[in-house]
Amino acid sequence: MNENDAVNELIATLRPDALTEDAYRRRRSADLARAIDSPRTRHNPRRSAMSQRRPLLLIAGTAAAGLAAAVIVVPHLSSGNSPRPDSSGRLAIGTSTPKTTASSTGVRTVNVRTVLLAAATVAAKEPVDAGRFWYSRVHTSQLVRVAPKEYMTKIRALIAEQEARTKELKGRPAELKAYTKDWNKRVTELKMARLPYIATRAETTETWRSLKHGTGREVRDQDVRIAFATPEDEAKWKRAGSPTLSGDDRPRTKEGAPEGIVSIDNPSLTWSNVSKLPTDKEGLKARLKSLYAQSPDKGKGLAAYMSATGWDLLTAPITPGTRAALYQVLADTASGLTSHAGVADGLGRTGVSLETTGPDDYDRPGRITYRLIFDDRTAKVLELDVIEAGTSTPLLRQTFETTGYVDKPGDLPQR
Repeated sequence: MNENDAVNELIATLRPDALTEDAYRRRRSADLARAIDSPRTRHNPRRSAMSQRRPLLLIAGTAAAGLAAAVIVVPHLSSGNSPRPDSSGRLAIGTSTPKTTASSTGVRTVNVRTVLLAAATVAAKEPVDAGRFWYSRVHTSQLVRVAPKEYMTKIRALIAEQEARTKELKGRPAELKAYTKDWNKRVTELKMARLPYIATRAETTETWRSLKHGTGREVRDQDVRIAFATPEDEAKWKRAGSPTLSGDDRPRTKEGAPEGIVSIDNPSLTWSNVSKLPTDKEGLKARLKSLYAQSPDKGKGLAAYMSATGWDLLTAPITPGTRAALYQVLADTASGLTSHAGVADGLGRTGVSLETTGPDDYDRPGRITYRLIFDDRTAKVLELDVIEAGTSTPLLRQTFETTGYVDKPGDLPQR
C-alpha cells in the first residue's frame, strides 16, 4: 500500500458515520441496543398489561404533531380472536370510546400488540412471489452534518499534523499517548460538530440484488437534491459562502453484487436464503434464538437482538408466511412502543407507525425517536425514520417506494 492509499484509507475511516451504508447499519444496530436498555418513563399499568414486557426496537422516526389521539382497538381482540382486515383490505382498526379526540391530521393512537397481530393476518394473505433478483427503489434523506470539502480539508490537516507530531515524539511514549488522546478528541469534535444551518441531502438508489446465480446492479446518487428547513437556514448557508453540500451528485452505476448485508448481527443471513426462514411463529422464534447464539455481538441482549433483526428482515425478501410469523414474534415483545394509524410517509402514503425512543450520542435519554411505518394493506415496510427531540427534520429517512422480485437487472416489479 503506497502513502496515498494509506491516507485515503485513513480518511475513509474518519468520514461521518452517516456517509457510509455499512456504518449506518452498524450504528443503527448499536443505537437500537442502547434504546432497549434505556430507562423509560413508567407506563400506567392500567393502560397496558404489556408495560412490563420487553420493548420492540425499530429504526427510527419522528413523532408527528398531534399523535396524542383516541385509543384505537381492533374488533374481536377482547374475545381472543385474531384481528382481520376489512373489506377494503386494510387492517380492521375500529375506534373505542375515546377519552380524547383524534387529531385533525387523521393520525390516531392504536394498540401496538393488536396492530402487530393484525399485520400478521394481512401478511399471511399476501400472494407468494419469486424471482432471480430482488429490486428496491429507496429514497434516502439525511441531515447534512458537514460541508464535505471543508470537512475533508480539516481532516487532511489533522492527518498531516498527526504524522508530523508522531515523528517528533518518537521515543517519548508518554507525550505521544497524551497527544494521541487529544488528537482523537479533536477528530471526534469535528465529526460531531453541527452546521449553523439545517439542510438535508436526498438521493434515490435502485438496487437489483442477485438471489441465485447472476450479477446484480446498483444505481446510486439519482435525483440528488439539497433542501433547507427554512428560508432562514438557506440564508445562513449563503452567508457561509454557499459551500457545496451534495457531495457526489452524479448517478453512479455499479455492476456486480451490490455491497451490503441483510442483518449486521447475522452474517449467515443472506439475500438468497432469508426466503427459507420458518413460516410459523414458534419455528421462527426458535430459529432467531439459534442465530442469536451464533451472533458476533451478543452483548446487547436477546431482546434487543430479536427486535433489531426483526426490523432487518421486514425489509428483506422474506415470504408472506415468514413475514406473518415475524409480526407474531414481535407482538410478543411489543412493550415500550407506541403506535399510530394514518401516518404519512415521505411520499404521502399513509400507514401504521411503530415508535420507540433512545438516548442520543451524549447519552441523554429519550432524545432520539425511532419509527417504522408499514402499509396496513400489505404489512410491508414503507419508511424508516430517525429524528432528534426538539427538531422537525429527521436525522435519517429511508422511504421504500418499490420493492419486489424481478427476473433480471433493469426489470421492475409487476405488482
